[in-house]
Amino acid sequence: MAERMPYADLWRRELADRLDPGAAAELMARVEARYAELYRDRTHYDHPALRQHLEDNILPGLALYRSLLDDGYDEADALPVVESLLAADILRRRRPLALLGRLPFFFWLLRAVTPRFMARSFPPQGWQVEWRDEGRDVVAFDMKSCFYLDVLTAYGAPELTPVYCRLDDLIYEDLSSHVRWERTRTLGRGDDCCDFRFRRV
Repeated sequence: MAERMPYADLWRRELADRLDPGAAAELMARVEARYAELYRDRTHYDHPALRQHLEDNILPGLALYRSLLDDGYDEADALPVVESLLAADILRRRRPLALLGRLPFFFWLLRAVTPRFMARSFPPQGWQVEWRDEGRDVVAFDMKSCFYLDVLTAYGAPELTPVYCRLDDLIYEDLSSHVRWERTRTLGRGDDCCDFRFRRV
């Protein structure tokens, strides 16, 4: 049996503020049922990070998206709803990172932990990461392949990938007065890579 869908309670509260509470509850019941189906039929990955990305991030967003389409939403209307609900959790998780961002040595902390964080949370089994040497005042890497894009394409919903790209922007934009976040390209938006840059201010 599937685990309970991540974010279910948060999304139910968010939707209740936008829709009739009864309609919100009915929509979430359909989303959770769709998630259970996706979870049951999911690909099983050996790497724990890939399992987490799939089960905690990709499948909930896909379940919500497909449920909205079933309800008569078109793609242009459904995608912003998915983004806003995923963003509700992201903004909550950004808060402790923003507290760290106040530290004057935040860039150096970021520089020290980013390679280990990437290796653990975005392993080569799902992402091809190329590190760039742009000097000591920049943490720079390009993603040449993306697990999210690959999985969502396999599910027939590559258009959802830019929603997840946008979550990076929500986390890192104006996170710290000591670091400037830059990204001009993403695979999900049709570019040849995702160019991640964290520049010391």
